[in-house]
Amino acid sequence: MRLLLVEDDGDVAETLTAYLERQGFVVDRAETLAIAQDALLGNEFDLVLLDRLLPDGDGVSLIGYATAQRRPQRFLLLSALAGIDDKVTGLELGAHDYIAKPFEPRELVARIRAALRHDLRKTRETRRFGPILHDVEGGGFFVNDAPMSLRRTEALVLAALMARDGALVRREALETRVYGYDKFVNGNSLESIISRLRKVLATKTDAVKILSVRGVGYQLTKGG
Repeated sequence: MRLLLVEDDGDVAETLTAYLERQGFVVDRAETLAIAQDALLGNEFDLVLLDRLLPDGDGVSLIGYATAQRRPQRFLLLSALAGIDDKVTGLELGAHDYIAKPFEPRELVARIRAALRHDLRKTRETRRFGPILHDVEGGGFFVNDAPMSLRRTEALVLAALMARDGALVRREALETRVYGYDKFVNGNSLESIISRLRKVLATKTDAVKILSVRGVGYQLTKGG
């Protein structure tokens, strides 16, 4: 089995590589996101071991890059970012597993073998609107391959808008998507979600806006 280890700490990478090779794995190494991106384009790996704190960005953005390039991978995140929010974000963006540093090498090998038992789909359904990519299967959103953190309700609305590729989505359809068919919805609830979503988008890109059609619904538009 061939692994890609994305880790900028030379001592950690050397120690981990030696251990994994003794367990029968072939290990390639990358110290930066840029090197890892080139490696994914030119090679086939069974699994990517991915640190998050890299010199040129958050390692989790490599998941969005692989998805955008249609280079499916299994990702196992190794990180000193051990908070529950960090773990949830990594898993929701498409990682198969998340291990907080420090960890026991034997546990890592067990988790690698468990991840390898999952079938690797050769294609993942994705949608793109401008610089925004939606990994439909994994549920993650990326802007220029960088992950975008959204609340559940915001993600549901953005997914519905992207599914229509710039066409108008009626407010009733969005409310049903978020709250279901049989729930009473406060008249301002959807507006609050849209407002928060606009603020998040504004921090990531000026190339996509949410246009309101008063009393009817919303649609995505390209601009900037």
